[in-house]
Amino acid sequence: MIFYVFVDGIGIGSYQPETNPFSRFAKGLLSPLGGLPLSESRLSAKASQIRILETDAHMGIPGLPQSATGQTALWTGVNGPQVLGRHVSGFPTVTLRKIIAQHSIIKVMQEAGKQADFLNCFTDPYLKHVRENPKLVSASTLVQTASDRPLKNLEDLRNGRGLYMDITRGFLREMAKDFLSPDDPVLEPQDPYNTGKAVFSNFKDYDLCIYEYFLTDKVGHAQDWEKAQIVIEILESFLEGCIDGMDIEKDTFILTSDHGNLEDLSQKNHTENKVPTYLSGKLAAEMATSIQSLKDIPLQIYKSLGMWDAINSLSKNEFEASKL
Repeated sequence: MIFYVFVDGIGIGSYQPETNPFSRFAKGLLSPLGGLPLSESRLSAKASQIRILETDAHMGIPGLPQSATGQTALWTGVNGPQVLGRHVSGFPTVTLRKIIAQHSIIKVMQEAGKQADFLNCFTDPYLKHVRENPKLVSASTLVQTASDRPLKNLEDLRNGRGLYMDITRGFLREMAKDFLSPDDPVLEPQDPYNTGKAVFSNFKDYDLCIYEYFLTDKVGHAQDWEKAQIVIEILESFLEGCIDGMDIEKDTFILTSDHGNLEDLSQKNHTENKVPTYLSGKLAAEMATSIQSLKDIPLQIYKSLGMWDAINSLSKNEFEASKL
């Protein structure tokens, strides 16, 4: 199984404890984002062997990389900024929605007979928002709805069929006071390491699973040092659990981002830093030689799975996408 983790708004920064929370708080896998080496004494043998690539989020277009265009590239392999000639924040434009509808990695994999899914689970109020405001949804949501798989709900979360965007579910407990019973099992606190360690066994029947964590970007925009420490510690624990729980002979772990942000709390905007792409497991060495920018990741997934028709279709349609 390939576990493809998207962490919103993290770039590779320098060692600046006064502005970079990764320099101050990261102790394990995220230390390189703070200009620090991986501390092998704190990591398992599997985690200490992970590959970390500096990945281009500009993709040939000047200006601050943004969410809508960057995530389109991550989920489709089409260079969103190049198609539009600019970086676009927030929700995907009409053109980007057309690209996602055609090239969603989940849709493409299903059409090739592969099992792929977006693991994030959502509350009923959010699912209602998606139904009522289809133009005001994220790229990741559109990647799932472009396929024939429904967005997951809290019943899926209760039954272990997905993950919540807040790994410990603290955010869910606070937000759901108005529509969930306080003794609902779905609100029980979750240990991030154990949650990560169970991923590869719980979803072993899939060829690809995608998971999105976006609190990093929210904290970066808020310039909130206290919450930055919390999300970094939770995320590191979850990721190290993922690595420890995988079979490196069978499974592959990928983590990347759409743009920098949290690595510089001196300002509220995104950064122009390169973003990290973490690779571990069976396909890591093969993929590491060919990933230079965000758009390369879907292509390398298809290549590793022998999906040559998907590769040819993507190449052929990049020109058509530029005319949308």
